[in-house]
Amino acid sequence: MTTPARVIGLLFATVATFAASSAAAWADSPVGPDWPDAHGRSTLGNLVFFGGFTLGLYIVIVLFGLLTARKNFTPAPPGKEIHVAGEKTPAQH
Repeated sequence: MTTPARVIGLLFATVATFAASSAAAWADSPVGPDWPDAHGRSTLGNLVFFGGFTLGLYIVIVLFGLLTARKNFTPAPPGKEIHVAGEKTPAQH
């Protein structure tokens, strides 16, 4: 599979998922004059809510990564002394 085909497949899957989830949202929304208007957040309020939530999630992930990162173990440089372990015979099973 070539790279352009993978990119096109990813874009198609993204658009299909977005369309499917949008269709479900449109089906649930009330239509007509009998339904009162919802008193929701303003556009700025939505941007602050969803943008702030997303930014906060990124910050939490970065902090978690920083807190769980470990320094690599660096052993001491080899010395000049020789350690003799003694007689090495295979274990009898």
